[in-house]
Amino acid sequence: MKAKSQFLMFILSLVVIVNSCTKNPVAPDYQKEVVVFGYLWGNQRLTAERAILVTYTQPVLKYYDLQKAGIHGATVSITDAGSGREYLLNDSSTKPGFYYNDSLLIHPKNTYHLRVEVDGKVVTASTTVPPDLKMATLLDRDGINYVYQKDLSREKPIYLECESLTQIVLVDMYCNESYQNAEYITPFHSNHKYPDNQDEYDQGKNGEPRHIQGMGKLKDFASDEYPDHYVVFWYSSMIVFYGSHTMKVMAIDDNYHKFIYKEHPELESGVQGGLGVFGSVCGETFKLQVLKP
Repeated sequence: MKAKSQFLMFILSLVVIVNSCTKNPVAPDYQKEVVVFGYLWGNQRLTAERAILVTYTQPVLKYYDLQKAGIHGATVSITDAGSGREYLLNDSSTKPGFYYNDSLLIHPKNTYHLRVEVDGKVVTASTTVPPDLKMATLLDRDGINYVYQKDLSREKPIYLECESLTQIVLVDMYCNESYQNAEYITPFHSNHKYPDNQDEYDQGKNGEPRHIQGMGKLKDFASDEYPDHYVVFWYSSMIVFYGSHTMKVMAIDDNYHKFIYKEHPELESGVQGGLGVFGSVCGETFKLQVLKP
């Protein structure tokens, strides 16, 4: 949740600056827009943990407060295009802006339409969930994997299988430690074991080296070392620090793909009538605890 709110804060601030700084570089004009942030997980239910976040943009010169930005009382629904069934999403009573419905099970390859109605505005978005991304690995999917960074990927590679060789696959590595506790595995010099500040750790926006992503088409994961297989065997190179990490290996839809690589992703990630991203993925999450040798 913290990672989501911090990243969203950066995106929203960027949007307001880009849209308004040319009008008044001293005091940017505030444009109130509805923002959607979320993606559906194939083969998973839309629980509170995977809720869709609906907020308003906030003035760029003010501290971003998610409690104030979150929109309470909006009418938010998702329609399964295949069955035609509409699911009304519940508004969290403790976390304004987070909408979910436990009865909605997301199916791979299905198309889902999102509709948000608030203050006379209508925001819509659609996503087609990628096909199943099947994996074979010695990594534990349910518990914590206590591992050493050296040779980890080759000891526990992840074999991928999907019906489309052109499917975009994302490998997402995120260190869960605070910058004060994130010790470099390979420090720049002996007296520099930890990042000096948040900017060094993640550029102040959940970026590198804390958060590293690798992406390509499934066919790009072929290797001469693993004939006739598509394999993630290099993920240990994405681990820069000791401690707790979360790794996600996912097939991603076009909206999420654009959200990652577009210059202004909040404008081009499938949301109509507002800003943000509404995408979908199929994949697995692995918890890693990287130990010192």
